[in-house]
Amino acid sequence: MKIGIFGGSFDPIHLGHTRIINEAIISLQLDKMLIVPTKHNPWKEDSVANNQQRIEMIQIALKDNSKCEVCTLEIDRQDNEKNYTIDTIKELKKIYKNDQLYFMMGMDQASQFDKWKSAKEISELVQLVAFNRKGYQKNDVLNDYHFEFIQADSTAESSTQFKAGNKEIVDRNVYTYAFQNGLYLENFVSGYMSEKRFKHTCSVAKLAREFAVENGNDGKKAYIAGMLHDIAKEMDKKQEDDLMEKYFSKYVDKPRAIYHQWLSTYLAQKDFMIEDAEILQAIRHHTTASTNMSLLDMCVYCADKLDPLRGYDSSKQIAL
Repeated sequence: MKIGIFGGSFDPIHLGHTRIINEAIISLQLDKMLIVPTKHNPWKEDSVANNQQRIEMIQIALKDNSKCEVCTLEIDRQDNEKNYTIDTIKELKKIYKNDQLYFMMGMDQASQFDKWKSAKEISELVQLVAFNRKGYQKNDVLNDYHFEFIQADSTAESSTQFKAGNKEIVDRNVYTYAFQNGLYLENFVSGYMSEKRFKHTCSVAKLAREFAVENGNDGKKAYIAGMLHDIAKEMDKKQEDDLMEKYFSKYVDKPRAIYHQWLSTYLAQKDFMIEDAEILQAIRHHTTASTNMSLLDMCVYCADKLDPLRGYDSSKQIAL
């Protein structure tokens, strides 16, 4: 068999990845493509997906491609030693002894492949393949290590772009999964508000999660509700009026200051694909409360009122 190997952090997998994978399968006439996510960095913050979440997003993005398979060889390693490509390839050669392996990389990596650990040995164990990437040109390294070159459309997408707020470069099903699991919310919510409100929002979300966990409730739901509770707070007044009239007409006589508790639920559904009724209710109740609040509602409500960034000492109430 002809088997491709494509590694990366996939945090998250984006349309550039899937385009490269599909073009490589066709160009190289591969029988299988192994997608190899690198080991998760435990020191990163909430906006980074864990190993299982990255695997699930890859599976979502490639669900219609029967030739693709997630290989967890690297993330399944029990030690915390730095993993090198040569180690992964040697393990794969043991599994696929009689198969031709094609190791893929972008031009940014290929152009400096001579600096990789055991570069010559890697080139002897697998066929190296480079695909085009904006800003990089072929050089002597490609010839020295006998690279094959895929003439593909140059790709400029990156996970960094997605985290900067460009969700169009990621499959809708992938970012829906991500938002519904509380991933990358800080990266996107920041675009809806001022810096001061964004700091308040992050603080509320993390405090709500602490309250939920301490009270035996769902910390992830509390975090999501906290991150989205104020996304309509600084909405343009004309847009506020139009949306309230269209979707929440029975509340238009309420003070404008509390419109955002309804409009934030609207944006949570429309822009962040949140469908969980408990999360939406917690957002809706965070300002005026309710006579039928759930424990999750209370966690978000109290986190909002007791946020340490509000300027008064709420440490005793938080502890209580």
